[in-house]
Amino acid sequence: MQIRDLVVTVTERWSTTGRDVLASTIAGAVAWFVAQTLFGHPHPVFAAIISIVCLGPGLPSHTRQALGLLAGVGIGIVVGELALAFPNNIPLLRGSLSVFVAMMLASSFGLGPVVPIQAGVSTLLIFVLGPETAGYIRLIDSAVGIVVALLFSQVILTPDPVSAVQRAGRKMLLQLGSGLSQCATALAKFDRKLAHNAMERLSASHDSVVALGSSINWAEQAARWSLRGRLYRQEIDDVVTRYDRRSVKLYALILLFGEALSNALSTGESPPQNLRARVHRLAELCQNIASGSVHQRAIQSAADNAESVPPAWRPCVSYLHAAEEALDEFAVTPDLGS
Repeated sequence: MQIRDLVVTVTERWSTTGRDVLASTIAGAVAWFVAQTLFGHPHPVFAAIISIVCLGPGLPSHTRQALGLLAGVGIGIVVGELALAFPNNIPLLRGSLSVFVAMMLASSFGLGPVVPIQAGVSTLLIFVLGPETAGYIRLIDSAVGIVVALLFSQVILTPDPVSAVQRAGRKMLLQLGSGLSQCATALAKFDRKLAHNAMERLSASHDSVVALGSSINWAEQAARWSLRGRLYRQEIDDVVTRYDRRSVKLYALILLFGEALSNALSTGESPPQNLRARVHRLAELCQNIASGSVHQRAIQSAADNAESVPPAWRPCVSYLHAAEEALDEFAVTPDLGS
């Protein structure tokens, strides 16, 4: 079972990063060819490296990464060239001070860690390889790599931020629905061990909630920094509004329900008669919303009369009611394209 879970996890990671890995690989080869053909550089390794770094998987904005790389390389080369004009009595001290100055200057722009890193590396390369190899030649190669990377990220292989958020949100709902189905089974059999297993399943949904949050952050960055994102800004805003804070709230409430269910079963007190049916209905609603088949309020449950609920089950019923209301919010804001 552990091996199967590992295979599933690795497969999901490959499916998430595969597009960006393929794009960066192809872009690196294209950048190498362009720099070699147009500028006659025999080994334009920097052009390929810059393209790969710009299009690497997991970046919130390839455009922001590209601009940061160009700024860092430019600052590093300028500082390195200026530093070569100073006396070279203590090379290590001169190089270290130059790297410090370059990184501090690059940090002033607030464009992310890639800018000071590239500035420091570029300055260091000026001292190690000389300006003829690491100066303007590296700047040209970097510019080629950045242009190719922008071409890929903005035109050729622009990912769909709306679909990315939708996929992550649906996965979260399906996992929560699966955990709730196990909760219903635990209620039917009055089995605390099954309830504990259901709780573990619900807890495992945390990874999908985190992935959804990452997708939302990336979509918001895409709306600001990518051509496709700007064209579909309204659709991005709509899907982000649907999933942003509601997903965390829903996950927390269902998790609290699962914990309360396990605690209530341990008391041996009988649950309310309609509780299992409500949990089963909630699980089905998660799956239906994930498939896009629900476009209106599907749960009309009123608040429970606390006095009619056995004391041991009151927290459980309270969290269930709150989760029903939270999930119903998804039903009245249908997914785009569903």
